[in-house]
Amino acid sequence: MSVPHNRLPPQLRTGIYAVVAALLLSGLGWLLVAYALAPADEPTPAPHRWAGPLLAVHGSLAYAGLLLCALVGQVHLRVGWRRPEVRRRAVLLVATLLALALSGLGFYYAADEELLPWLRWSHVALGLLLPVALALHVARGRRMSRP
Repeated sequence: MSVPHNRLPPQLRTGIYAVVAALLLSGLGWLLVAYALAPADEPTPAPHRWAGPLLAVHGSLAYAGLLLCALVGQVHLRVGWRRPEVRRRAVLLVATLLALALSGLGFYYAADEELLPWLRWSHVALGLLLPVALALHVARGRRMSRP
C-alpha cells in the first residue's frame, strides 16, 4: 500500500513557519520588555513603551495564524486524520493551538484579576511548546512520507 502524500503547498508551509517564528519573537520580545527591562521598583509586568506595540503585533499575528490553521484544516487535517500513525502528534499540535487561542482570548475576557498570572504563564509555556510540537509533527510526517 502506498503512503498518501499529504504535504502542504510550499507557500502555506512557509507562511506557517513565518507566522510561528514571528509569534515566538513578538511574545519573547514582550516578555523581555515587561520583565527583564522592568525598573527594579516597578511591579511586573512593568509598562514599557514597546509593550503595547509588541502585544498588538502579537495579537494580529495570532489572527493570521488562526486563518492559516483553518486553511490547513480544510484538506491536510482531514487527510492526515485517516492515518493513525500521525494522529497522536496531530492531536498534540491542535490541542496546543487551541489552548493558545483560548488563553490569548482569556486575557481580554477574564473578569478575575487573579486569573491573569495563570493565563499569562500558561500562554507563555504553550507558546514555547508550539514550535516543538510543530517540529515533531513535521518530522514525523516526513518520515512517514519516505518510500
